[in-house]
Amino acid sequence: MKKIVAIVLLLGLTGYGIWQALAAEQQNRKAGLAVGDIAYDFALKTPEGQQIRLSDLRGKPVIINFWATWCPPCQKEMPDIEKFYKQYKDDVELLSVHLTSQDRRENLSPFMKKYGLTFPIVMDEKGEVLKLYNIQTIPTTYIIDRQGVIRKKVIGPMTYKQMQDIISRLP
Repeated sequence: MKKIVAIVLLLGLTGYGIWQALAAEQQNRKAGLAVGDIAYDFALKTPEGQQIRLSDLRGKPVIINFWATWCPPCQKEMPDIEKFYKQYKDDVELLSVHLTSQDRRENLSPFMKKYGLTFPIVMDEKGEVLKLYNIQTIPTTYIIDRQGVIRKKVIGPMTYKQMQDIISRLP
């Protein structure tokens, strides 16, 4: 009986040690743009004036998509993003960053109507988040896990199937 208690105690202490090490690793992650980094936090407003902060979305996976209305590859991926959003909006947060520093704000509403977009869109009117995330090509998409860690970066348009595959592999 003493051996069983000792084994259970040893297993419990080992498990606790592993849990503490993982928690410390998570806290020591740096903010950045590489896979494995904590995604840089930012806050932007929707066209209606509601502020959305990336860190407030933790607890669910987040897809951050950087795009503009004038961008043909962005236009190509919008139907797939909308389809994904409708299917997964209860399980995944979608943060669509409209680069209004390169696109006139008045183009957004007609674009949303044309493509039937219902997902949340925030506006980067000063290009601050564009610079923070070093966006060189649009569309660019970051996939972030429940803890705010970047798990994938995709440059170019994404398909519904790609989004499904990536999200299904998140821890």
